[in-house]
Amino acid sequence: MNSEPRLLTPFSTASLLVRSFYNIGLRYVILSPGSRSTPLTMAFSYHSGFNKLVVLDERSAAFMALGIGKESGKPAILVCTSGTAAANYHPAIAEARQSGVPMIVCTADRPPSLRGVGSSQTLDQIKLYGDNAAWFHELGEPADTEHDCRRIEYAARQAMEEAIQSGGASHLNIPFRKPLEPSKEQITSEQKLFKEQLSETDPFSKNASVSEVSLSDEIIELINRSKRPLIIAGPADPFRQQHQSVLSISKQLKAPILAEPGSGIADQGSRIDRFEQILRLPDKADALEPDLILRFGDQPFTKSLLQSIHRWQNVPLIRFDARHSWQDHEMNTRHTISLASADRLNLNGIHQKDQPNYIDDWRIAEQQSQSELKKSLAAQKNLCDGHIFHHLSEHLPDTWNTVYSNSLPVRDAALFGYPSGQLFLNRGVAGIDGITSTAIGIARSSGSPTCCVIGDLAFLHDSNALLSLKNLSAPFLIVVINNNGGNIFRMLPIHDHKDVYTDYFETPQNANIQHLTLAHNLGYRRVETLDELRNLRFDDSATTEKPIVIECITNPDESMKLRRGLWGA
Repeated sequence: MNSEPRLLTPFSTASLLVRSFYNIGLRYVILSPGSRSTPLTMAFSYHSGFNKLVVLDERSAAFMALGIGKESGKPAILVCTSGTAAANYHPAIAEARQSGVPMIVCTADRPPSLRGVGSSQTLDQIKLYGDNAAWFHELGEPADTEHDCRRIEYAARQAMEEAIQSGGASHLNIPFRKPLEPSKEQITSEQKLFKEQLSETDPFSKNASVSEVSLSDEIIELINRSKRPLIIAGPADPFRQQHQSVLSISKQLKAPILAEPGSGIADQGSRIDRFEQILRLPDKADALEPDLILRFGDQPFTKSLLQSIHRWQNVPLIRFDARHSWQDHEMNTRHTISLASADRLNLNGIHQKDQPNYIDDWRIAEQQSQSELKKSLAAQKNLCDGHIFHHLSEHLPDTWNTVYSNSLPVRDAALFGYPSGQLFLNRGVAGIDGITSTAIGIARSSGSPTCCVIGDLAFLHDSNALLSLKNLSAPFLIVVINNNGGNIFRMLPIHDHKDVYTDYFETPQNANIQHLTLAHNLGYRRVETLDELRNLRFDDSATTEKPIVIECITNPDESMKLRRGLWGA
């Protein structure tokens, strides 16, 4: 009678998984220190084919992986030990699922014999992230057989493909039994396999398939009947942005484009930048009502667009969907067309519009609003939030990435302007957590200069990210808008409840941001006046020599007054 096969050693299991990840083209791994994950950590450390980053805080690590996935469209791998370490990944996993960003989570675990018996640092990690994970697999304790080894290789491929195709985090739970540390002989054997792999394996590349997407006769007829077509583009990560299709159909129809920050739509004459001012005024919104809406990207987030889509809910709406997701807040989509970023929209049968009257009406409104914006900014002598965003929109080079925090910054970018380079948002669950960490992931993935624009509370919320601001290949800038708390609540009815508002909602903090910055050996600069802001440039060594925090002290009362004036409130 044959004896039962022995288990693979923890290090052999981990090493095979690492080689499998490399074979399918994954190159980024973010590791957080821990004991139970020792086999995985050692295997990755000995494989020189991966870009490795060690991050103490698992929540920060997960948002960095999110940033890498956002920029590249390929998942970064996360590795952590068992227990609460794994739970700390959850906020970023929720954001990844809602925004369709791929990542792979490898959580080390106790073996089944230690679960449910009070063993230290143990919790139930089976489907820990519930529906927020795109895919889950318990790797188990594989036997040393060909079939079990093939299953490990197959699990790596499943994890990557599900993360990309479904959009979100693939979760591999991996139990390891002691001893966790390999012998010297095991290390030597696996290192040899790693070196052989590096010399034999060509870099994995997969070109996106390009399709020509044709429209149905019904949709063509609907578009051709339209006299006032309007294009709305919500945010989307770079690997899903549909800018070519947007620009081509805009040109064909002479249709204005209302492009939110993060949509990736370049300004080629048809983009209307001041829509946040224009549509806040009911008379103008009514006068500019379209008879057809073509919607690209994810769900819009600006109040003016949300209100307008609600006001125009009887107007036919065609949505071009890049990630098979229910992005339909008003539930008024009449037609949905699947259109990937690399696809080309076949416009055969679409009549070219000869009358530019509708887009001219938008351009007139745009010019008026632009004039009002400049007058309002010039009239305000105290440094306000709006001055910061307008300055960045005019002076940050288009070679830079920009990352905007949630709450007020992303909305102020829509109102006051945003730079022309690649722009990133976390608009899936839209939390203020992990913004700086996401920006670091984007910077590492792209290798490009990166500017993160963030409020004081969101900056403090993710201050552990500052530990990871080292060895970046390009300038990294954090612009902290310190308006003394969560000013977005001033836009809500709770602001009228003065007895609870300040302490429970706006929550002003007294942390010394300069001391916090210098404690992490980062550069620091303080901007308190308009003249100091005007002198802020992005091509001098004081700004670009090493990661730097620029703290902008703004007047919250005057900032809100400036916004309300532009909204006509």
